[in-house]
Amino acid sequence: MKLGRVWTGKELAAIVEGIPYANAEDIIIQHLYWDTRRLSGEEHSLFIALKAQRDGHDFVSEAFQRKVSIALVSTPPKVPIPYILVQDTWAALYQWAKAWRTTLSYPILAITGSVGKTWIKEWLAYLLEDSKSVHRSPGSFNSRLGVPVSLLSFPAEGDLGIIEAGISAPGDMLPLSQLIHPTYGILSPMGSAHDEMFPNFEAKLREKLQLFTEVEWLLALKQAETFSVLRELRTRLYIAGFSRENHFWWEKTAPKNGIWHIGDNSRIPFKLPEDSLAAWQNALLSASAAVLLGIEPVKIQERLATLPTLQNRLQWIQDGSGRLWLNDTYHADASSVAVAIEELRSIPLQPKIAILTDFSPYTADSHKAALSSLQSFLPDESIHLIGETFMSISSGGNRYPNTETFFREAHLPTKGVFLIKGSRRFRLEEALERLMGYGPAPELHIDWEKVYRNLAYLRTQLPPGTKIMSVLKAEAYGSGDLLMASFLERQGISYIGVAYTREAIRLREAGIQSPILVFYPGEAPHRLYLDYNLEAAVGTEQALTYWTGEVPVHLEFDTGMGRMGIPVQALPEVLSFLKTHKVAVRGVFTHLAESSQPYHPLTQLQLRQFKHIYEKIKSAFPETLGHILNTGGVLSMGREAAYDMVRVGIGLYGVGDGLEEATALYAPILRVASVQVGQKLNYGFISQVPQNTEVATVAIGYGDGLPRRWAEKGAYVYLHGQACHVLPPLNMDLMLIAAPVGTAQSGDKVEIWGNRRTLKQLASEAETIPYEILVRLSPRIYRLYSWGG
Repeated sequence: MKLGRVWTGKELAAIVEGIPYANAEDIIIQHLYWDTRRLSGEEHSLFIALKAQRDGHDFVSEAFQRKVSIALVSTPPKVPIPYILVQDTWAALYQWAKAWRTTLSYPILAITGSVGKTWIKEWLAYLLEDSKSVHRSPGSFNSRLGVPVSLLSFPAEGDLGIIEAGISAPGDMLPLSQLIHPTYGILSPMGSAHDEMFPNFEAKLREKLQLFTEVEWLLALKQAETFSVLRELRTRLYIAGFSRENHFWWEKTAPKNGIWHIGDNSRIPFKLPEDSLAAWQNALLSASAAVLLGIEPVKIQERLATLPTLQNRLQWIQDGSGRLWLNDTYHADASSVAVAIEELRSIPLQPKIAILTDFSPYTADSHKAALSSLQSFLPDESIHLIGETFMSISSGGNRYPNTETFFREAHLPTKGVFLIKGSRRFRLEEALERLMGYGPAPELHIDWEKVYRNLAYLRTQLPPGTKIMSVLKAEAYGSGDLLMASFLERQGISYIGVAYTREAIRLREAGIQSPILVFYPGEAPHRLYLDYNLEAAVGTEQALTYWTGEVPVHLEFDTGMGRMGIPVQALPEVLSFLKTHKVAVRGVFTHLAESSQPYHPLTQLQLRQFKHIYEKIKSAFPETLGHILNTGGVLSMGREAAYDMVRVGIGLYGVGDGLEEATALYAPILRVASVQVGQKLNYGFISQVPQNTEVATVAIGYGDGLPRRWAEKGAYVYLHGQACHVLPPLNMDLMLIAAPVGTAQSGDKVEIWGNRRTLKQLASEAETIPYEILVRLSPRIYRLYSWGG
């Protein structure tokens, strides 16, 4: 984790009352690590050896092999390395974070509760981002470890810090409260999580409320179970809810739509991107907090409809067979089960299958409620329930006493969207591996948060109201079209663009509802396009004749690209044809050959020609959508040439100035072998083993889409942050690399691109472009989607 400021070993030793050794005083510290698996080789990194389920001191030597500069320890390391010695590293971490907290001049807003903490934090930051400089804890960092490292990540300057605090047992909150010392507070909805650790619900609530004993104000959702205890607090209390008596009152008028009542007379209509109960509750608390922080409701109203879709702890996976897995195999209580079921319900993709184990509380009522929720949108044959509690309830779904019986008896479809959720004791993480198919596989990681941020940034480059078409051709640039389409649809995109009819039908049959434009429809049957509600691009005069009728069309003109499009000089004939024939004109567009160079003479010529075409078509068909810009065009001239809609593709994944790369590619090591220096190996015996290295066999090859020529040009990959040379040639399924002795183990993941090297850099090394690298990726590569990577 990057720290909020640069420290020296001398400064840190003074704060934590430690003793520096081996020139530790002179070390510069910019990054903090506590888990060697997270190390990515940044310079000026500190490793803190914490004692938890495993003792961090056992990994100090490994941390230094992976380029850590200094360690914070309570036991002297066995190797001569720079370190600071303290009595207790946990205490030292808290001293350090507390010292930094006292220097922060801006207020801190703390959030605790049972569910929705991360949603509220992220949505509040989104509502504030145009008005305030906001720093927030990353992901769901809200634990004994997450709180201090989050504070240490906050920069010195800002307008507001937002941090989560989570507890699981009595006594957990007081040290977090003393560390955070919040200025304001939000209590998220209270549920049953960790009930078993407390005498009763009230005891758990009072433990959480220790966080807010000194805040200026506290905002909470109206819940009958919490109201009487909240009223005892000696702080200004604001209640948000869905009825008139609350300080902040929202009234739901239709799915995703409501009225915000302000005072006695003011009513502001608003729209949300989701319709789940959790979305309504979290959006209400986020918007109410924004008002308390000084933002006008009218300004908040504009952003509510585009709130990002967050994934909490849930991870989506597309396996090598194209099946989609909503993975939450590590924890299950009534609240998180409800969130997961709602996520499965809300995603438009079909068919849906649920696999759910017993959960806390282990009562018939809680399990009947979960089953009833699943049955509201799934047939019984699509519901698979595992555990004795589910076995004890009367009927419904397919029920199995344990995981092994489920494997023996369950009949699962070969395609679909699968929710797999359960308590740890059912070991569903192992079940997931069996369900997806045994064997190691490369993994393409897609960070939805960065995709969302890229989309948000591109929107800032456009005039208000400009529609956005997400171009998802070639399996959404290799990232997986179904989940990307679903995610982007929930972010409010207006259109989807694909290359071929079969891509559009795949999206429609999976449940995607957005308008879809097919760029190369050929002479597909009109009835097919009407049945699937598709729109066709018309790029020749012959195609215009064929697509006469009821199918909506977008007229493409060739203004200089020379690839597809009706010739510009044919515009008079096209206009005449449109007057005498029934054509459902929905759009008009062209492709720029050099969109990132707006002042290139030929680009200027294309722009002038399209302006003339657009005006002529628009005058005849006023509802026509004009679109000319792709990602490069949006970034270079989005405010000048957006017309009605823009087409965004590669920019969603971070290729373009000002954007964040949203993908990373990893592959597992299958074997590590000691080989004599200079030994020749691999096909043709063309590689030699360098000194002080071992040969690691990595499960990725040109059959997965990597270019063979890249491996032949001195290519390298990263293992634990260290560069390892590829030993060519690249095989179909495998790659050999030279790893420093003792650094590689079977199962370790090698970075092809990600933290240490960008996709753009890899493409440059392979003498190609990022587009080609992404779209070449094989379907057998797993796609892993998560919020925050």
